[in-house]
Amino acid sequence: MKIFAIVPVKSFERGKSRLASMLDVVKRVKLCELLLDDTLTSLHNAYAISEVVVVSSDRRARMISDKHGARFLKEYEEGGVNKAVAIADSYCSDAGADATIVIPQDLPLLMPYDINMICESAISYDKYMAICPSLRYDGSNALLRRPSMLIETYYDNNSFDMHVKAAKEIGANLKIILSRRIMTDLDTIEDAENLINERTMAKSVLYLRSQVKRKIR
Repeated sequence: MKIFAIVPVKSFERGKSRLASMLDVVKRVKLCELLLDDTLTSLHNAYAISEVVVVSSDRRARMISDKHGARFLKEYEEGGVNKAVAIADSYCSDAGADATIVIPQDLPLLMPYDINMICESAISYDKYMAICPSLRYDGSNALLRRPSMLIETYYDNNSFDMHVKAAKEIGANLKIILSRRIMTDLDTIEDAENLINERTMAKSVLYLRSQVKRKIR
């Protein structure tokens, strides 16, 4: 089974704006670079993934993608996550993907095991969706669709509930996966404060920890 991972990436200057009181724009750009690097490292090391597809308008995202051997699709004008996923969907369909898994760039605790576990859950189904929510149950931190265009996506709009509803409406087999590592994203100051206490060697968390401790001193 060919499963393609889709990673939509907004321009780094616009990323993590909710952390502005903690990190200035230069440090947020660096954090975004490290988050993408961590995510692509995990995806590259997941045996269940046939190809990784990054969609972004940011040239630095392309450089990081090239480093990890990921396919880069240039977004000439940012139109949000759903538009980025739609661009990747067309590519994945043309490239013969049996399924896709959408992974945000800001899951610093993500491990290859987590990705393999979700992908393996799709083996026995032809019409299937697996979803892992965010800790607040408002986002979709992993979204696997088989076939690759099973449903359209509804990010930035209480996406967990919207995706579950869409899967039920078309009669797809649905699995909700609760994994703390996947559910832990980095969006708010509270997220950052919690992450710096995690036991992890993720580059993004090590950087975040160094900057926050420096600020406290």
